[in-house]
Amino acid sequence: MTRPPVEVADIVRRHGDRVLETHRAWVTAAHRRVLRAIAQCRTAALGGHRDRCEQCGQPALSYNSCRDRHCPRCLTAARNAWVAAREAELLPVGYVHIVFTMPEPLARLALANKRVIYDLLFRAAAETLLRVAANPKRLGAAIGGLMVLHTWGQRLQHHPHVHCVVPMGGLAPDHVRWIHARPRFFLPIPVLRNVFRGTLVAGLRAAHRDGRLDFPGTLAPIKPDAAFRTFVRSLYRQAWVVYAKPPLNGRA
Repeated sequence: MTRPPVEVADIVRRHGDRVLETHRAWVTAAHRRVLRAIAQCRTAALGGHRDRCEQCGQPALSYNSCRDRHCPRCLTAARNAWVAAREAELLPVGYVHIVFTMPEPLARLALANKRVIYDLLFRAAAETLLRVAANPKRLGAAIGGLMVLHTWGQRLQHHPHVHCVVPMGGLAPDHVRWIHARPRFFLPIPVLRNVFRGTLVAGLRAAHRDGRLDFPGTLAPIKPDAAFRTFVRSLYRQAWVVYAKPPLNGRA
């Protein structure tokens, strides 16, 4: 495979120090370790070994990989194994791809509180799907699915959202029968959107009440109780995007 003209490691080596300095209010030691690993991956910094072709005897020097799970060079094999394992779990039914996003003001808060708010994002999306699907007026079934967090958008800007791959149906309350969703329709998007927003906002209020949120730098003004209540109310005027589409190959 031909090496691309620019890799993530090239960008990290060129701009990493400036990024760390600009965003030091929320950058942690873990972030620094990941960036260092990506920058050093398959370079002399990590050492290497000499290979020799068994047929022609031509020698070659191979530098060691960083083996960090965030490194795009080292992630390919692990990703392929993960995808193969998930494909083996697919049911012989149709699937739907549902995406839950959070509005931009909340994404800014998430950048300084990744562990707390990304967890809320996962839990709110899962609870929304389970609750709406269990409603007898909707599907009336217990469903399952696969959820993956993306923290960036197509333009590589910070944009936290969760992708969900869900079977088009679920188990009836007796856990014996399978209830099929209607063709080309799974669950009503407006209902999913409203339940998701309410669930995530409720979790956000609880996290603030319990002192689990940090407010560094420009976020400091919304830390007091009154200011945070105003901030939360403003979230209801933002666009909470939830949408559904067919999976890439019709199954997953």
